[in-house]
Amino acid sequence: MQTIRSGIPSKGVIRIEVHNQAHKRIEVEISGSEGYIIGRSDNKSSYLPDIDLADFQALEMGVSRRHAALVHYRQQLHLLDLSSVNGTFLNGERLSPEVPYPLSHDDKILLGNLSLLISYLER
Repeated sequence: MQTIRSGIPSKGVIRIEVHNQAHKRIEVEISGSEGYIIGRSDNKSSYLPDIDLADFQALEMGVSRRHAALVHYRQQLHLLDLSSVNGTFLNGERLSPEVPYPLSHDDKILLGNLSLLISYLER
């Protein structure tokens, strides 16, 4: 398996590294779905995001239930802030809500105070 260094295509497998005490990885196969909601589940709601970060101290780190989304746009994977309370940052830049930003290999994402690294895996 090798990694790609350009924009992330809208199909394939992505790896999301969660940079907290546990430093864990999540692999997500992206396909024809229009997008994937990133957020956290909790005991007070039946809502379950597509990529659930609850096990990574998401609540304590300021991640909203529906914080951001990975969306297909112009044949590339983009990150979209869903008007989150604590903001979404891409490589240090705060994203404007509801605007798609293209993702590239090894981009650093901050959801509230939870740090993620995203990479594309070619299989």
